[in-house]
Amino acid sequence: MNKIFLFIIAVILVISCNNYPNTNKDVIENGIRIVSLAPSITKELESFNMTENIVGATSYCDISKKNKELIVGTATEVNIEKILLLNPDIVIASGLTKQTTINTLKNNGIAVHFIKKMQSFDDICNQAIELGTLVGKADLALSIVKRSRQRVDSMQSLIPSRHNKLKVFFQIGAKPIFTVIPNTFMNDYIIFSGCENLAADMDRGTITRESVLRRNPDVIFIVTMGIVGNEEKKKWESYAELNAVKSKKIFIIDSNIACTPTVLSFTETLEQVIKKIY
Repeated sequence: MNKIFLFIIAVILVISCNNYPNTNKDVIENGIRIVSLAPSITKELESFNMTENIVGATSYCDISKKNKELIVGTATEVNIEKILLLNPDIVIASGLTKQTTINTLKNNGIAVHFIKKMQSFDDICNQAIELGTLVGKADLALSIVKRSRQRVDSMQSLIPSRHNKLKVFFQIGAKPIFTVIPNTFMNDYIIFSGCENLAADMDRGTITRESVLRRNPDVIFIVTMGIVGNEEKKKWESYAELNAVKSKKIFIIDSNIACTPTVLSFTETLEQVIKKIY
């Protein structure tokens, strides 16, 4: 159940909108105490070698699974009293952090930095640089982004110069069936792979199985949903008329990486996608 809820949280992060202001733009020195309120924020901080600076995180962050004392709540419900007791220098919030939580923390003298919704790989890179600057790791963040962009370019060079643009169905939910849509960072996995998103004309992620069958994808990616992911793969494989079945291009991909908007997670996922397609 926890894995399924975490997956749902990741999906909401992909498509949710936000109206929170970004109120803290100061560069903060190293040695600070940080509370992270999203797995993607925690992973990005870890890539900056700042694991020791994280004094609080959500129950869905990998770091909290190793040290449960770090848990300050979930991505949506936060234990404000515990955060205040931790006396952090800054709390880094996400699109799922409630405005009331942000206001209460600020009213108690806690600095809060809000990470905006990321709709593309460019957004992920820009947010990484912003976060790195915030925590005094600007040079490292710039270096990571530069290497990742070079890695993306290198992977794209492996795509055959002459190929039919394949139609990709990227499934990120089962009940109801949910797909990656345009204006999300996950859509870039498809576009950067030289393919076409089966849901390119959609502005909402819910789709029926019948609609997917009519659109007849050439490739299907199913983000892991525990046992449900394997069950979905078997269901799609039962439709012999599907192009993806004929070409044996139905794949399961790790949600912990694919649904996490960090620079390194994006490049790792894109590499898997390109290698599986071609």
